[in-house]
Amino acid sequence: MTSKDNLQALYTQSLTCQNCELGATRKNLVFGEGKADAGIFLLGEAPGAKEDETGRPFVGRAGELLTEMLTQAGLDRQDVYITGSCKCRPPKNRNPYKRELAACRPILQQQLEIIKPQVVVCMGLVAIHNLLDKKARLADIHGQWFEGPGYKIYPTYHPAAVLRGTVKAEVMIEDFRRVAEAMKSL
Repeated sequence: MTSKDNLQALYTQSLTCQNCELGATRKNLVFGEGKADAGIFLLGEAPGAKEDETGRPFVGRAGELLTEMLTQAGLDRQDVYITGSCKCRPPKNRNPYKRELAACRPILQQQLEIIKPQVVVCMGLVAIHNLLDKKARLADIHGQWFEGPGYKIYPTYHPAAVLRGTVKAEVMIEDFRRVAEAMKSL
């Protein structure tokens, strides 16, 4: 089976997931989208209202901004894979609880195994704590490279931080440029 077929099979299997209470309250599973053999894997936090409505990751305001920043960095959203640490929307857009992240971790791990990216960009603390270091502070590790199992990990901010005005868009655009540049040598 191809990577695309394997991802489709995992998606189909995940549609019935009830491993945590979020499975009962979601409108749609937000599995992820993009190239099944993408070199760059963007990992966010959890779906918001727009994502829950459509079943697609990063389609709200933060998603529109993400697409724009990727373009400015010379990357095409169609060439990467985008998903969240949690596949179902937590109520009122709160951060997912540890048990909810743990319930989704097997799906995320299988996505990584199928896609085999060279770089995983962790966007925001939830993604960083989920994949890299549960105690990390973004200010301490932002812009550094870390070794993952078969891929490099690059921690950056979540696009929502730009919308809130706590981070300048130029910082994230430069991060995406660094990732694009690193891909040339991997």
